[in-house]
Amino acid sequence: MRSETRRLALALALSLALPFAAGCSQKQPTSTPEPKASEAPAAEEEPDKDRKKDPEAELQELQNEGATESTTDSTATPATGNKIGAAGIGFVTVPDSWKEFHDVDGNSSIQWCDGTPYTVISLNTVDTSGLSDEQRAEFDAEDAANSIWQRMLDDGVSEDAIQGARVKLAGRDALQVYGLYPDGSYLVCWLATDDAGTIRYVAAEGTEDTIMDAVNIVQDTYEY
Repeated sequence: MRSETRRLALALALSLALPFAAGCSQKQPTSTPEPKASEAPAAEEEPDKDRKKDPEAELQELQNEGATESTTDSTATPATGNKIGAAGIGFVTVPDSWKEFHDVDGNSSIQWCDGTPYTVISLNTVDTSGLSDEQRAEFDAEDAANSIWQRMLDDGVSEDAIQGARVKLAGRDALQVYGLYPDGSYLVCWLATDDAGTIRYVAAEGTEDTIMDAVNIVQDTYEY
């Protein structure tokens, strides 16, 4: 998915991809990514924006820790909890302590957070209503993944801080795009086509310390 020729050439605006969300306390975003803005509780420490990272090494470490594989031994994955989602969009089970996340810009994603604005899971479908019938017939999950890849670049993520993979999500083939933002936060997205031909969109956002918690919840509990 790195090749420019494989990036989306269609004029698709994925308004769901990187919304500025609010609901777990908020402040206006200061620079690039819309969802990475809000004031954390005193006990939470904001990601260290000044700490220098090697994007390739950070993403490789994330992949080695299991971002592209389902896990079975994770304290972050709840045995019981709140099953959230909707038919046609998908479901995940989040811990009882998680809260619903309301988006101030009217984004239609179903979103829940861990009580901070930094660790969020989003569920949606890819909106292709802006495409012609001919474009819609040709549009697939890879196009959607490429669009998200380009959106990350547009939001200031460097090329070497984005990776893609072919993975399984609830036993179904899926594409995954994950990136490391300049502020140290991560965004991991899954795109998969369901039996109705709809492209499902799932995203996990988090800091270096919490991203795998959110990823494991998606990998271990997502249901179509």
